[in-house]
Amino acid sequence: MLNISLSLIVIAIIFVAILGLSPSGCHYDRRHFLATASSSGLFIFPDPSLARTPGSKDLSASIEQIQNAVSDLKQLEKDWSMYAIIDAEGRAGSTDGARRILGGIAPQAGSEAIDAAKKTPLYRIDIAFVTVRKAVLEDNNSSGWTTTFDLERYEELADRIIYETQKADGNFYGVLFAAKGTKMINDIFLETKSLVKQGIVDLEEMVLLLKDAG
Repeated sequence: MLNISLSLIVIAIIFVAILGLSPSGCHYDRRHFLATASSSGLFIFPDPSLARTPGSKDLSASIEQIQNAVSDLKQLEKDWSMYAIIDAEGRAGSTDGARRILGGIAPQAGSEAIDAAKKTPLYRIDIAFVTVRKAVLEDNNSSGWTTTFDLERYEELADRIIYETQKADGNFYGVLFAAKGTKMINDIFLETKSLVKQGIVDLEEMVLLLKDAG
């Protein structure tokens, strides 16, 4: 009887270790649970939130990421006055909020990067662009949606969007170092807003290309 009890305890400890749980705090992390369990062969269905793991090649998640990026940029434009702030001393206010939306402030690896990718569509959106491009180039189905997809225009838009969002993020960072009380700060914010607007236009056209292709 004692041997059976000890065996059960050992099995429980091994199971806890597989799930990545803390025996003392028994902390439950659903993303880690599913990721670890899947890689261990316990489950065959991946958690949808893992689809945006940086470097993921999930086509459906990449397309959804592109669609969601439009909404995020539109929200940034709508709430512009909350982010493009010039304080009473003539300095630019904190731009961290805008930079997070643009994907400029985010961890680069681990579960935190997965969370950032899930919550911030513009974070590593270049990977989503590459995933769609590869799907088109590697598709061998002559009657599939890729046959009607305008890949050349898509690649042009991808390059433009990456430039616009990265330049906007760089501006939000650089404006913090502009001399207070100067016209430069306002000029930087004006340029950045135009980049965001153009990013919206280009992303909307990209989404339309994807929809037209079916």
